[in-house]
Amino acid sequence: MPSHHDTLVAGLLALVEVARHGSLRAAGEQLNLTSGAVSRRLDALEARLGAKLLHRTTREVSLTLAGRTYLERAVPALRLLDKAADTLQDISDRPRGLIRLSLPVNFGRLHIAPYLPEFLDRHPDIEVDADFDDRFVDIASSAHDLAVRVGALENSRLVAHPLAADQRMLVASRVYLQRHGIPRHPLDLLHHNCLHYTRFQGIQRWPLRRGDEIHNVPVSGSYRANYGHALVIAAEAGIGILHTSRSIVGASLEAGKLVPVLEDWSLPDISIHALLPGRDPPLRVRALLDHLNDSIPVSLAAAGATDMATDISSPPHSD
Repeated sequence: MPSHHDTLVAGLLALVEVARHGSLRAAGEQLNLTSGAVSRRLDALEARLGAKLLHRTTREVSLTLAGRTYLERAVPALRLLDKAADTLQDISDRPRGLIRLSLPVNFGRLHIAPYLPEFLDRHPDIEVDADFDDRFVDIASSAHDLAVRVGALENSRLVAHPLAADQRMLVASRVYLQRHGIPRHPLDLLHHNCLHYTRFQGIQRWPLRRGDEIHNVPVSGSYRANYGHALVIAAEAGIGILHTSRSIVGASLEAGKLVPVLEDWSLPDISIHALLPGRDPPLRVRALLDHLNDSIPVSLAAAGATDMATDISSPPHSD
C-alpha cells in the first residue's frame, strides 16, 4: 500500500502535468500512464488533502483555487528534490537530465527551435520538453525550469537574464498601401486598418517617436489574433498594417511580401529575457542558458533585426 508521502509525491507530479497540459490524457503521456491512472493519483491526492483540486468536465480540466494554492506551495518542494539530485550530477561536471522549457510560439519557432538540435547533439545526456504557448505561464508554480519571454516582464519572484533586444516596426503589403495610401504621419494610422495582437487588452496604442515628437496613436482594425504568425499572414495578404518585430517579419521583408511603414519614426525596442525560478540553476539549465545567450542574437541578426548587442554579460535581475 502506498505510503502517505508516496501518495503526495505521485499526486503532485500528476497535478503539475495536468496544470501544464490541461488534460488527463496529455498528463498521462508525459508520465507514461493511462488517463485512468492519472485520475486515480489525483483522486488519492484530493482524498489525502481533503480538498478539491480540479474542476473536471468532459471537455477540460482546470485548477480550483485550492489547486492553484497547493501547487504554489508544493512545487518548490519538488524543486528541492530535483536540486538534491542535481547536486550529485553537478559533481560529475557533465550536464544531464530533463529541462522543461516555456517558449512563446512564434519567436520560439523562428529563433529557438532551429538551434535546439545543436544543443541536444552537444549534450546527449540532456532531454528537453519544450512547451510552446503564448499564454502567461507562471514558472514559479508550473515546474518549468526556464522560460523565454518577449516584452515587458511581470513582477514576480523569478530571476531574469537579458538575452537580446529586438527592433519593433510597422509593416504592410504593397497591395494594401496601393489601395489605401501610404501613411506619412503617425496620426494617419487613425484612418487605417491596424492588426491587433489580442494578448494586449484594452485600447491598442502604438507609440511612435521622431526626435522630440512623440505620438501614442490609438489604433483599431478588423482582425485580431493571439498568434503572431496569423497576423503576419493577414498583413502579407493586404488586410492591414501590422506592429511587429523585425525578427518575426525579416523573411517577409526580404521576399518583398511586406514593406516598412513610417520608417522615419521609431518604436521602442522590445526586450527578450530568459526567466529562471531561482538564482542557482542546475548545470543542465546553465548549459542551455549559455546556448541561448549565443544562439538568439545570431538568429536575430540573421533575420535583419538590429540592436542585437544587448549586454548579455550584465548580471541577472529579479523580474
